[in-house]
Amino acid sequence: MACVKVYLCSNPEDSVVERKFLRVNVFPKLRDHCRRTHGVDFKVIDPYEGMDSGSWPTQKVRLQLIEECRLNSLGPFFVGLVGEEYGAACLPEQVELSEFLMLLQVCQQMGFSCDILEKCYRRDENTVPPSFCLLSQPARSVEDGDWHDVLVKGRKIIRDVVTQCVLEGDIHPEKAQKYFRSSLENDLRFTLEGRSPADIKRCLCYVNKTAKEADQKNKGNEPHSGFQAPSVRPSDLHFALEGRSPADIKGCLCYVNKTAKEADQKNKGNEPHAGFQAPSVRPSDLHFALEGRSPADIKGCLCYVNRTATEADQKNKGNEPHTGFQAPSVRLRQLLDDFLPNMVRTQRALVYTTTTEYDGQQSYAEDLGHQLYSDLQKLIDRSVVREKDQTHDVLSQQRDLCHTFSCLYKIEREEVTHVRAYLEQDTKHPFILTGGPCTGKSVFLAHCANQIKTWMKDQDPVVIVQFSDLNSSLKQSLSSICHQLALSYNQPYNICPKDIFELKETFNNLLTTSSLSSNHLILIIDGLDQVPNTNVPLDLTWLPKTLPSNVKLFISSTPTKSGLLSALKGCYPESSFFFELEPLDSKSCNRMLKTLLLSANRKITSGQQMYVNQVFKKCSLPLYMELLHRQVCCWGSELEITSETLVPGVHTNIGRFLDHLEEKHGKVLVSRAVQCLTLSRHGLTEAELTDILSCDDEVLSTFIPVDYAVPYKLRVPEVVVERLLLDLKGFLMVRRTSGTKTLFWVSRHFNLVICKRYLSSDEQKKMHTLLANYFSGRWSCGTAKPLIIIGRSSMKMLNPNKDLKIYMDRQVPGQPWMFQPLTSILPACDSSENAHPNLRKLQELPFHLMQSGSIEELGHIMLSQEFLHAMFQAMLAEELIFWLEKTSQKVFPRELRLLATILKTSTCWPKNSFEDLALIMQTKLFPFINVFPELEKFVHQARHDGSMKSTGVNTILFPTSSVPATHWVPPEADVSPIIKAAVSQFGSAVVIRDNGSAWVWNGSDSEGFRLSQSSEFQFADVRCSANVFVLSTQSGKFLLWDTNAPSHLQEVQTECTEQGQNTIEGILVCNGKIFAFSHGRRFIRVFAEGIEVTPLQCSSEVTCMSCSEDGHLIFCGQNEGTVSIFDSQTGQPLASFMCSTGMSLFDLIFLENGETITCVDSTGSVFVWDLEMITNPVLIKESLSCTKEEVLSTDHSENNLLLICKRHQIQIIAGYVLDVVDKFNALNGKTFVQAILDPDAHFIFALMNDCPFLLVWNRVSGQCMLSLDTRSTQAFKLTKLRDFPYLTAVTSRGIVSWDMDLISVAASTPKSDAKVVKVVVEPLGEHFYTADGSKLVWRWTVSDGKLESHLLHHGPVEAMVLSVDGAHLVTIASGDIYVWNTCTKENVHRICFSQASQILLTPKGNFAVSLSETGISRVWKLCSGHVICSIHHHLRDAVISPESTFLLGINGGDLLAVSLWSGYISKQFSSCEWSEVVAFLPLSDHPDYVIVMTSSGALYSWKLTEETVCHQFQFPESFKYPRQFLKLSSDGSYGIVSVAESKINILDVYHGKLCSLNAEGQVCQSFVDISRKYAVYVCNPSVRCQNYSCDFHNKEVLVAIRVTDGKRVSKFYLCKTPSVVVLSEELHVYVGFEDGSVGVYAINDPDGDTISRPKCESLGLVCPFDEPEIWPSLANPDFTWVEVASERM
Repeated sequence: MACVKVYLCSNPEDSVVERKFLRVNVFPKLRDHCRRTHGVDFKVIDPYEGMDSGSWPTQKVRLQLIEECRLNSLGPFFVGLVGEEYGAACLPEQVELSEFLMLLQVCQQMGFSCDILEKCYRRDENTVPPSFCLLSQPARSVEDGDWHDVLVKGRKIIRDVVTQCVLEGDIHPEKAQKYFRSSLENDLRFTLEGRSPADIKRCLCYVNKTAKEADQKNKGNEPHSGFQAPSVRPSDLHFALEGRSPADIKGCLCYVNKTAKEADQKNKGNEPHAGFQAPSVRPSDLHFALEGRSPADIKGCLCYVNRTATEADQKNKGNEPHTGFQAPSVRLRQLLDDFLPNMVRTQRALVYTTTTEYDGQQSYAEDLGHQLYSDLQKLIDRSVVREKDQTHDVLSQQRDLCHTFSCLYKIEREEVTHVRAYLEQDTKHPFILTGGPCTGKSVFLAHCANQIKTWMKDQDPVVIVQFSDLNSSLKQSLSSICHQLALSYNQPYNICPKDIFELKETFNNLLTTSSLSSNHLILIIDGLDQVPNTNVPLDLTWLPKTLPSNVKLFISSTPTKSGLLSALKGCYPESSFFFELEPLDSKSCNRMLKTLLLSANRKITSGQQMYVNQVFKKCSLPLYMELLHRQVCCWGSELEITSETLVPGVHTNIGRFLDHLEEKHGKVLVSRAVQCLTLSRHGLTEAELTDILSCDDEVLSTFIPVDYAVPYKLRVPEVVVERLLLDLKGFLMVRRTSGTKTLFWVSRHFNLVICKRYLSSDEQKKMHTLLANYFSGRWSCGTAKPLIIIGRSSMKMLNPNKDLKIYMDRQVPGQPWMFQPLTSILPACDSSENAHPNLRKLQELPFHLMQSGSIEELGHIMLSQEFLHAMFQAMLAEELIFWLEKTSQKVFPRELRLLATILKTSTCWPKNSFEDLALIMQTKLFPFINVFPELEKFVHQARHDGSMKSTGVNTILFPTSSVPATHWVPPEADVSPIIKAAVSQFGSAVVIRDNGSAWVWNGSDSEGFRLSQSSEFQFADVRCSANVFVLSTQSGKFLLWDTNAPSHLQEVQTECTEQGQNTIEGILVCNGKIFAFSHGRRFIRVFAEGIEVTPLQCSSEVTCMSCSEDGHLIFCGQNEGTVSIFDSQTGQPLASFMCSTGMSLFDLIFLENGETITCVDSTGSVFVWDLEMITNPVLIKESLSCTKEEVLSTDHSENNLLLICKRHQIQIIAGYVLDVVDKFNALNGKTFVQAILDPDAHFIFALMNDCPFLLVWNRVSGQCMLSLDTRSTQAFKLTKLRDFPYLTAVTSRGIVSWDMDLISVAASTPKSDAKVVKVVVEPLGEHFYTADGSKLVWRWTVSDGKLESHLLHHGPVEAMVLSVDGAHLVTIASGDIYVWNTCTKENVHRICFSQASQILLTPKGNFAVSLSETGISRVWKLCSGHVICSIHHHLRDAVISPESTFLLGINGGDLLAVSLWSGYISKQFSSCEWSEVVAFLPLSDHPDYVIVMTSSGALYSWKLTEETVCHQFQFPESFKYPRQFLKLSSDGSYGIVSVAESKINILDVYHGKLCSLNAEGQVCQSFVDISRKYAVYVCNPSVRCQNYSCDFHNKEVLVAIRVTDGKRVSKFYLCKTPSVVVLSEELHVYVGFEDGSVGVYAINDPDGDTISRPKCESLGLVCPFDEPEIWPSLANPDFTWVEVASERM
């Protein structure tokens, strides 16, 4: 991530307490704030942290650090702490030759010894200009312990000598300043002087004065407001005077009152100053004598100044004159009283001053900490703006990288002319740039990319660059190019994951779009040869054969690596644009080296130049010159160079460079730092590098103090790492990845050398573990990490001679998946919106866990809900799918593959919240969690940590779910279909297409590749055994392809045979040999190590073969029913036997641990042979087929069931006894193609001709339970894998793969044979009933989601109703009425001749009303079936009143209330003549009232008991509402009055308000319901998803709304088409579907005080043989209603 990088300036001697307090208590809090709030890091560079004074950075390094902070910090970059001490003066690091010789001369004149200065400085003619340079370490003649004393003496001598030179005029006073300034002043002046106002506003300075120095009015504990000295605060004086014209200033008067101490001593007390002016500043004789005089006059004047001791430096008190250069206190006062106040006045610098007592240092540190935290936080919040829109990130990343590389272009290359000539030509071929390693191809292309807009300024070209590296796959590179093209030409780009074939198509489409533009497109692709070797042939099919006229393409390649160049020459054989980047000549090398040296103010002697010239003849690579420059820069002019000093070779000199760094910074630090940078996936930020080094015990132990107790909190000082990075600058570059600036090696050769030098396999694993622990946050947030301290006598330990294990807080920041801003600074409502993903953790942690071997932990992370959500929030869906598929190859293969498959079809959606992701999981994953224990843990963890919120719609009962499938489609599958295929038992597949090409799919993801790009091989067929594929070509050749060596396609050396023999019918891999037979041949060909050896001779034509479990025996089935047995090692025949039918054998199957073999002949006859004596097999059992129809396929299960599939019938045979267990006949007009069993033999999977589905049958019931979509294409081959329960289907367009356990779950889910047409629910919701128009009513248990019972009728069920107490269910079937007791599970009554079309039950459940559309309606007792009365009036929309008194219904436009006791009309509601009743509803919560709607748009409440009518609401004339539609809540407060397309009109009855709600899409009127204050509806999605693989947004949506305010509670994507929707009073939604399944969903709305916590049950693995209980109906009716004449009257 980006960084706020602050340099901490101070005098190290008097700021120890403050710096320690800030380092421990303030800076970690600021870092946490930056990471949480802005997504940026924070670091402070304290140059004096954790080191002795001898290791402090030099002045040059300090200024470089300040400049780095200024250039790279996102906000503030400098904090200065000024105390009461000025600090020691710094010796200049370099003094020009003439000046230093003069100092030596004056030194001698003053009687000082020059030895000290000569020990400190050494003459170097290689500097520009020639100078004396300060030594960084003692000379050999000086002991290490005395070096500090030498420097002190040298500093004193320099001070005296320079002072004398100034007095004598030999050195200008301004030039002499460098000898007297301390590091504090140097840092302050470098930072503030001459800077822009913007830079100065990014600086903070804190001044601490003692009470003696400060203003007397503010002494003691009286605090200064805002930690700021009043004397330097902006005030009215500033506003009135600053920046004004002289005329304005002359119109102002200012009166200053000073205390006696401040005023002239002669005028102290009450004596007024003349003119209100202090004598010390009054015009005087001095003014008159000196002001405005010429230099000649001034030289004739003498002035003597007498100062008190308090004013002068104590060492110089008395009459000794001050020069203004020596006294530290004077220089400090100049900083405090002149320099800093002037910066405040002129530049508005932020300078804060406070006063403390002498003993208040700790108190001051605490106050400083609070103030600094507040100030920096405000500056950071104002300066740092987090980049929320990363749409153009991929474009800017590559442009930034291009700029970085182009900055390394130092020498003009002649090849530029070839590039410019290519751009000017009209050609259809790309420009191919070749060159060996380190020749500078990337730098050259980056330079050209930057210059193209200048070269072609008239055409205004679009320049797109793509730099690939070891971390970029071809898919990632192509995706990046497509994204850049889309952005550059304002084309829509779907960010949903795509496979490589989709990307190729997208790339070609975008190129076509660019060709239509008037702007030229310049596409530069570098580093394709650096793409990691994936053991598959290089795929260049995405490159266009010819380029459009306005498109230019540049590609770089090494001559030999990865075969890219030869492949490109094969793609463009007629192209002449292949150019090699030639090596540099010696002259250019010398010119470049001279330029590099001058940029560092260095040169070399002529003698040294001679050896440089010699080495340039051996190696002239640009990278070598950069390395040589680093080495030459260290040469002094006195250094003698020999032929051994310089050696050619990049790798050797990288090693030498690392040697130099180890000597300078320490071997442990350097080795660990470069290892971390090398092993990181996308580089490391500077802050991360320091954190990781702090977590490394070996590195941290070198910073443990030896002179005092070991601290509990300790980390590697930032300045140590920064100094190392300064030395690596130029070789270590900054790259932006997903908004984060990381460090990476500019050349991959650094990676190679570092891996060879430091990283053995064990060391790599150790370092990856360290990196994984850091990014996982294992040692963060105060978690102490153990450290073993080896005993040292100098350390303060209880037992210095014994190793000590201590726990130490490394002060490493936390690593959450999502950064949440602190609630104290953001409102609660904004906190989640400002949350942002931890991109660095997402990018690095999975990689390091994989590389460190922490596969189990990686698998659990892949199943983490937080990880999934963070990846989607970061829009890293492609990355997520990659890691799920990659991890699935190591751990949790089925779980992660299922998750990847689900997310592939849903990645276009969950980008906003946990709710989105939870919906996907509920819809697609939860139905299968019981199949996989790890997924159950995943779900429970998500519920426990709250990542799956209870708000919204939760699933209680899952309907039959669609089975997730993995699809693979080769490119242009419609043009060139698949004609042959072979699938290995491990899932890999090879397909042959009708154009003769062969393609490979690895069986786990959506990727595939062409097996051979050569046009020489036109493949005809393929066969597979184990992991070996044998491909035959149209020319009769055999080729082997082993999945364990995917990059190698081996041609088999065969013996010459007659024409037509090289067609393979089957192969077998056994004991390292390959056995193959061809159609019509009497022998089996044997291949060993790719060479054909002696075949196995048989007596007749070979039709099938098999081998024993141990691989020692080969069994050959033949045309006449003979089986021959051979030794696989020797090829010797052992025995043979013959099956009685004499028909050709189709399959040989081993059962019962290889003790028997089952032979199946071509007609389906089965023979079981005992193999106990291999030389004399014995027939045990045989079963002869009754038909001669040929067998199409066979399969067998582990429980010894044998499946035999023929065109018209499938047989299931018990393996040993050979009894036919089941038979399945094909549907009329259909024939079988192939059939197999699932592992448990519960289901049969069958392919049928002219059927684009794979059908799943229940083996026991024979019912077709499921149809699996093969993408509307006929499948011709099914394969069942051996190690995993996967089922693979091959179609002409691709391959589809399913998990058979998931198929079993979906197929085991109960569902009816037709769509659900009616749902009724028990009052408590424990059971519900469904009808599908058949003879069955289904009774379901909600708690466990099981189908409990079937209620069997004697005809199709037409209607059903449940009593309020749930004790009775009344149904109508074929005109008969059935009364069921749900407690006793009995059909208590069956009434015939009822003529009823609908049944109504009274609320108390004692009486029923049978409504007839053609005859009379009857009121009868439910328990006895006796008729109470008859009703002769036909009532529409009839209902029973809540009090069970009246039957309400519409007749002739009036609402009638018919008595249930007499059958006569008791009450009547009539509207006016021109209006009629169109809808009504009684209110259950108010039994006396009925809501009535008329055709005139009036809404009335009718009180039945008093027959009073109240006009409630009048719909406006413009309002259109459908007749006969009115749904009210039970209390009548809200109602849905109409549904029109995507609008739902809701009426607030109590308040008389009509509200119109915009739905999520077009609403189906029949799928709307209301209960209490909630309503549900089903609509079609308003916007169809552009992701073709998404089956989520193309389904209907179930939406729950709160009718009180119209807000959506949640929505739920249904997995199939609904047929009925019911909302219960418990706010459970029951949805029946077209396929006969049922789903139950619960509404949860904590905001509306409605909380339901249903138990979500997975469908699980239900035994398909468990049949529901049958409730039989009465065989004969026990009541017959006869319509008598009196009833007809």
